[in-house]
Parts: sequence; C-alpha cells; structure tokens
Amino acid sequence: MSASRRRAVLLALGMSSTAVLAAWLKPSALPAAARIDLDRLLPAQFGDWKLDPAAAAFVRAADRRGAQVRIYDQVFERTFINPRGDRIMLSVAYGGDQSADMQLHRPEVCYRAGGFEVGSSSGASLRLPERELPVTRLTARLPGRPEPITYWAVVGGRLDVGERLSLLQRVTRTARPQRGDGLLVRVSSIDQDAEHAYRLHAEFAAAMLKALPAAERARLTGADSHP
Repeated sequence: MSASRRRAVLLALGMSSTAVLAAWLKPSALPAAARIDLDRLLPAQFGDWKLDPAAAAFVRAADRRGAQVRIYDQVFERTFINPRGDRIMLSVAYGGDQSADMQLHRPEVCYRAGGFEVGSSSGASLRLPERELPVTRLTARLPGRPEPITYWAVVGGRLDVGERLSLLQRVTRTARPQRGDGLLVRVSSIDQDAEHAYRLHAEFAAAMLKALPAAERARLTGADSHP
C-alpha cells in the first residue's frame, strides 16, 4: 500500500472513530420536505478541492451513516484533497429536532471520549464575502496524530456561539428555549503545525461555502445569534 493510500485510510478511520460518540440530537420531528439532504447539498468538487479518490471506499451515504450511529439523522463524512496534496476531513452532523437550550455534542467532548488528548479551545472567525463567521478551534492528539480542528454549530437556523454568549444571553436563551434542527460542521486535518492547519481550514471552508447557492450557504452557517 502506497504512503498516500495509507494516509487516506488513517484519515478515514479517524473520522469514523470520532464522528459520533455521544447523543446530542433528538429524533427528527420535522416533515420530510423540511429536512436537509447533505449528500445533495455539498458538492464533490469546489475551488482547488475535490473528493480524495484514495478514500472513496470509505464514503457512505449521509442517511446510512446517520442510521448506523443512530443518534443523528445524517452524518456526512468526506476527505478532500487539493493539487498540493493537502487533505481536509469534513464532517457535517445533522438532526431534525434539537432543543436550542441543549449543549451540542462538540469535538471537545467526543474526541476526549475517543481517547484523544484535547487542548484548550479558542474562538476565531472565518472571513466570508458577506460576513465574519465565528468558529471554535482546538487540537486533539493521539500519539503521532495531531489533529487541529475548526468547527461551528447551527441550532434552529441560528449560529450557536456557545461560551461566547454573555450571562444575560444565556439566561434569556434558557428562559425562552426554542426547538429546531441542529447541525455541526467540523473541518480538520492531520498537521503538526496548527496555525498552518487553521489557515488551510479557512481556505477550504470559504471555498466550500462560496460554491453553494445562497440559501444552502445560509443553511450551513445560520443567522447571527442573539438573545
């Protein structure tokens, strides 16, 4: 097996082992017409990025992956590669019924449960043409496998900024819980240089979102959160 093939296999196995390790989404209560179809939503190629053919054997339909893990309606997992040979792992988990006052099952939790050493998280922003998208960054590690991670979450159509909420916003959100679907987008790569990885994540995410029609882009990024 070639080095490129081995690396693709490791990436694919890593995605499967960390994608879903606890339940944060309730069973779907939305009508079928209102649900998102991740396999149709996300393109196989955009900008300089395309699906990694070496990882194609590990690709499963998002609804089948969701049924397998049983705690999501859909889990979209793909590895993308650019002409320089950089690989990015994209995971999008979706559930049709998510209480806005519940904590999403975030990488800080699932990676640690999977045996990773998880560093502290920090806030950052991705610069998109129409807005700045707040995201969370952190690095998870196994021996010989450092994985910088960038992610964001959308609940009920609104960007969930989690710990960035003020005390008043948290109290207000708890007092007026809303229900809606939930979606978590995670971009990661295996890289010793976290800052290089985060720049690559930003490049990848911007290219992916730019390739989507406005309505689908809004679905993946949500509206800015407020009390």
